[in-house]
Amino acid sequence: MPLSSPRFKDEPALQAVDSGSRVLRDGVSGRHVHLVQMALIDLGFAMPRSTTSTHFSPDGIYGRETTDVVKAFQRSNPPLTVDGQIGPQTMRALDARFPRFTHRVNLHFRSLSLSDVPFNRMMSSIERVYAQYSIDARFASGESLSLSEDEQNRFTVIDQNCDWSMESGEFAELEQMGTRVPPHDVAVYIVNRFQEGDVLGCGGHAATRPACAVTHDCSRWDPAHEVGHVLLTSTFSPVHANDQRNLMFPTSSNGGTPLTLTDKQLARIRTSPLCRTI
Repeated sequence: MPLSSPRFKDEPALQAVDSGSRVLRDGVSGRHVHLVQMALIDLGFAMPRSTTSTHFSPDGIYGRETTDVVKAFQRSNPPLTVDGQIGPQTMRALDARFPRFTHRVNLHFRSLSLSDVPFNRMMSSIERVYAQYSIDARFASGESLSLSEDEQNRFTVIDQNCDWSMESGEFAELEQMGTRVPPHDVAVYIVNRFQEGDVLGCGGHAATRPACAVTHDCSRWDPAHEVGHVLLTSTFSPVHANDQRNLMFPTSSNGGTPLTLTDKQLARIRTSPLCRTI
């Protein structure tokens, strides 16, 4: 039976475990191990040695600690064999513990510019990042803003520098345009470009209007990254991660593999009033 949990079903390495063509054991490492470790942490199994990094945590290394925690999980789920390895039966038992999303973030898209990136791909990329952690990033509405000729000329380039607090200026004006977004949802504005030529997104917004902006030619994971800034808020440290596998790495990526969050980033996001428990 194929994996069905939103956390695991799109991960090829874990699909291979489910099919019996692969086993996770001591010595294996990678993003798929990270996802299993994070799931075990969410089930209440502490992994202090695997969560020391602030940039890629848990560490994705199937070592002694992970082996011991998998054994503990197996003991708590008879009749699983207690061998510390993840084969089809253990993988399916873990999959069954996360049958649905636990949290939801509603996203409202407001477009000032036609996107070079197909919208379905933009949205699916956001969904894939957050689904790994049982968060349903949901499309709530979309709207193409009907700007006057003067407004089109004014907003061809966003001249305001990106900052955390945008109570005035062009960003604040943008957030007043279009249908009002509910206060506990996130607006995502698609713009032409920023005056800072290498900037493809900005997570700054007015205090009462959670929002971010990305350029029409942004990289694949940029919208998820900027939504991450909104959810983490300016008080989270470090603002950016130095591991390229982390969603909050400062440089854009078009790679096909979804980027990750750390356990600490995830804990902060889940406390956000924008991330509802469901």
